[in-house]
Amino acid sequence: MRPAFIALFSLLLSLSHAQRLDPDQNPYWARYTLVEDSSVLVPLIGDYRVYYIQSGMWWNMIQPQYPIRELPRDNMRLLPLFGSGTPVFMATPARGLDYPDVRLVVVRELDTMVVELSTYLPHASYDVSDRCMRTDCTRRPPVVLPFRPGRFLANGAPYEPDGAANPDPRTAELTSQFDELWGREMKGARVIPQLNTDTCRYEPDVAADLDVPDTTLGSQGRNTDVWLMRSYYCGTHLAKFPAWGTETAYTITGGPGSGADTSGKGAQLHFFLQEQEKQWLDLTGWPPGDYTVSLVACGNGGSFILKLR
Repeated sequence: MRPAFIALFSLLLSLSHAQRLDPDQNPYWARYTLVEDSSVLVPLIGDYRVYYIQSGMWWNMIQPQYPIRELPRDNMRLLPLFGSGTPVFMATPARGLDYPDVRLVVVRELDTMVVELSTYLPHASYDVSDRCMRTDCTRRPPVVLPFRPGRFLANGAPYEPDGAANPDPRTAELTSQFDELWGREMKGARVIPQLNTDTCRYEPDVAADLDVPDTTLGSQGRNTDVWLMRSYYCGTHLAKFPAWGTETAYTITGGPGSGADTSGKGAQLHFFLQEQEKQWLDLTGWPPGDYTVSLVACGNGGSFILKLR
């Protein structure tokens, strides 16, 4: 077999195995639940939003000291942790630390809490895996964060050089209370399995010369398939289709199995150059399969197969 085919086969095989994993058991992912800054365990009340920010480069290990100037447009959707009859504790999706500079930002009315989750911070006792020694970790419990305006570490300590070595006592106590509740609810099979509900965004790589005549350089002389591999750890999947010239139109038909199968999803995208928001297509509920895409645009045109996985 050719190397490219072998690599593609290996990728598909790894993805098929990944879909059988429980996100709650991935040691490189964690969830975070917000509680009131109180001596007793109370879910965070009021209208609040949670953001997850990642940036930086792996070869730049200098801790950035610049403030957060902008927040993402889309906030995380939180999920309940327990079944009915228990206070409504909510948790963020199980996100990994993909970049060195990672922050969880919580905004409630005029108050903002920034939690530094950077991967190069020293190991701390709030790590979820450590808590498995005292609670049922059939599913790993989330990190407990009492809401306080300011800049903190995940152990509740203020963000400062010795913060990792000096965890906040109240955060530790609330975590112990939560773990006791978690153990009871887990024993009663009342802990709700968590899937990541964060949003993954993709930009399909569409060939720039689909309208080239049928030659060795044209669309019939090479593979113009567009692969879109959706991450198992995201619950929302948005794809941004590229604009060509002043006006662009995509027509997507077909579905699982073949482009002739009309039982699948389909869509039409028609937008002008300035209308970037109309370039995004929600592919969350689309089943895997091969979709036929027809492109009509200024400067490009033709058809290709969208291989959605």
